[in-house]
Amino acid sequence: MKNQLVRFLPWDTSHFGHRIGRANIHCLDEESYQLLRDSCKKVEIDCLYFLADASDQASILELQRHGFIFVDIRTTLERKVPDSPTPRSDRNAIIRSSSAGDLEALAAIARDSFTSTRFFADPFLNNEKSSTMYQIWLSKSVTSDYADRVVVAEVNQKSVGFVTCHLDRVSSEGKIGLVALAMSAQGKGLSQAMIRHALAWFRDQGMKRASVVTQGRNIAAQRLYQRCGFVTRSTELWYHKWFRHMP
Repeated sequence: MKNQLVRFLPWDTSHFGHRIGRANIHCLDEESYQLLRDSCKKVEIDCLYFLADASDQASILELQRHGFIFVDIRTTLERKVPDSPTPRSDRNAIIRSSSAGDLEALAAIARDSFTSTRFFADPFLNNEKSSTMYQIWLSKSVTSDYADRVVVAEVNQKSVGFVTCHLDRVSSEGKIGLVALAMSAQGKGLSQAMIRHALAWFRDQGMKRASVVTQGRNIAAQRLYQRCGFVTRSTELWYHKWFRHMP
């Protein structure tokens, strides 16, 4: 299934029930589109993910001309990992690492917390399966090495939020994956407390920088990260191309 222009995605394919691939290129013109289309036909791709730079107007026009669906703005933010001690506790909650006992409560939070993502924006992807995908992501992060650490906020002995953390030791960068907080716990500064905890852990692991990816339409998330000292690194646009339109 390996192909120079298209990477077949077996997990996405199995989960959503459509053959899904991702373009290995980020710029598009007529010639490269024809090559991309032929590659998708060769490996029988139903849906192709394409990530374009937001400033590449020529590629964006080409994507639109060939029927790619715009589904998301991918905003990457970053900051220097702080050198000074970072508070690890919060008067409103206990901030700690996850355990298997957190999974039921956290999975329920994950199910309803990511409806602004590109998977929900694509009319040909099932919303129920999109919700389940984030539950699986969270479950694997807690119970396996899918994440290097999961930070949890606990209030009154109940798990109410989480941040998944990943280490890139080659680039000395700590990456924040999923961030979610139960509706009942919002407005108390707990998301910031969890991120402060993640930053402190990144520092302890020798990371120099931290980054996080969110949706351009998720203004609340962007404000959260900005309050935590993150600034925008890049803006990209996600497009999906359906070669077989499904109901």
